[in-house]
Amino acid sequence: MRAILVTLCVFLMMGCSRQQSAPKPPAQQPQEAATNALGVLQKLVNEQNYKSMGFQSLDEVKQAQLGQPIPVYNLGLDKLKSYQAGEDPNSLLTPSAETIYPVTVSGGVRTGVTIVHKEQGYEPSSFGNADIVKRLSGYRQNESDFAVRIPAFNMYFIARRVETRVVLVPIVSDPRLKVQAGEATPLEVVVDQLRPYVNSYNGLPM
Repeated sequence: MRAILVTLCVFLMMGCSRQQSAPKPPAQQPQEAATNALGVLQKLVNEQNYKSMGFQSLDEVKQAQLGQPIPVYNLGLDKLKSYQAGEDPNSLLTPSAETIYPVTVSGGVRTGVTIVHKEQGYEPSSFGNADIVKRLSGYRQNESDFAVRIPAFNMYFIARRVETRVVLVPIVSDPRLKVQAGEATPLEVVVDQLRPYVNSYNGLPM
């Protein structure tokens, strides 16, 4: 009988151990997922990596808070290739499953966490990307502004809607564009400036 009880205790302990080590299920709301991700980020950051993660000191990690989320839209290569002058440029943008949450300390952006919406719910997809998140936040003027990403060219813009048009703001000065960082330009103008690179793209990261 004692052997049976010991065996049962071992199985119970093993079961509890598995439950403790099992990952959390996806959150049902993006804000909940972002809050969970912030907790994970605070555990990931240490004395060796806090600077590369965007923080100015290790103490800042404890003070980190979530900023206003930035929705992400993609501008895909296929749509860039097929776009013809005169067509509605708004049709080029595809809502992404990702949302970027800036991570702030005393109101200043330090880094970010990215939340992805999957079939089961919301969960973090990346931590950090401090430079990109800082630049996106720096050029964002209000909460309705969103991010536009061109994955093929590794480009990011802050975007806003002005009446019926979408205006893009490059977050860095890129030699492939005639516009400079911070210079608001209609989406179709940016697409036209990228045309030579779209036509010659060989599929390799740029």
